Amino acid sequence: MLKKGLSQHLIKDRNVTDKMVRLAGVSSDDVVVEIGAGDGHLTRSLLDKAGFVYAVELDREFIPGLLELEHKHGNLRVVPGDFLQIPFSQFTGDGSIKVVGNIPYKITAPIILKILEGRKVIESAHVTMQAEVARRIVSKPFTKTYGGLSVVCQLLAEVGIVFYLKASVFFPPPKVESAFVGIIPKEEKKTVDRGLIQFIRICFRNRRKHLRYALSMEYGVDAVSRLYGFMGFSPAVRAEELEPARFEEMFCFLRPHGGPGDYGQDEAGTFVGRGT
Repeated sequence: MLKKGLSQHLIKDRNVTDKMVRLAGVSSDDVVVEIGAGDGHLTRSLLDKAGFVYAVELDREFIPGLLELEHKHGNLRVVPGDFLQIPFSQFTGDGSIKVVGNIPYKITAPIILKILEGRKVIESAHVTMQAEVARRIVSKPFTKTYGGLSVVCQLLAEVGIVFYLKASVFFPPPKVESAFVGIIPKEEKKTVDRGLIQFIRICFRNRRKHLRYALSMEYGVDAVSRLYGFMGFSPAVRAEELEPARFEEMFCFLRPHGGPGDYGQDEAGTFVGRGT
């Protein structure tokens, strides 16, 4: 029985799961980590193409069926547990991995940030999510949907909506539109300071106010005044008007003045939960 609390919506259409695997570019050279294997429909499509698959599943009721699949396929290992709590070192030695999954929509933002956190070892990630969140990720400045999650994703990765999925391909059908999204970490951004993500969250903390207000609360008026001179900002500039690269420039300028440390898992959800 599916658990409503786990936001489970399974994809049972083999044509759809095969399409997901094909468009994710999975090949026999790849080690793939599947997020939320469920009853194994996407897993089967992955097994036909991938060199090896780690099927991560939190719901214990699905584990026996997945273990049966494991016994039949030498390139599958079932990993019971919470993807958000499992270190990527469990899946890779010196190589890279690809991530594919039909993820629980209610924890989309934490999963995305977990993927970006692992960008040193992740070659690519392709996951389903609510279309509204997908459009937010790829949105541009001066739009209502542009926010902290948009900036983080676009700054650290190439992101795009691969295709939309009809509710009818899921069981049970979700009440929202869905999309399959590609996240390809940028090679040159694999060593970015982790504090940058928390900095971006701070910039979007008060969307109804000017950016100066949020930054002054964290860094002080004098440091922010010097920042505005350096960046050439007008006093009325808002976070949602700035391209992603500008946030990294601001962060590097302000870093000597203190500010945010590493971001935590609890903060990850605020990129969606607080309308940013």
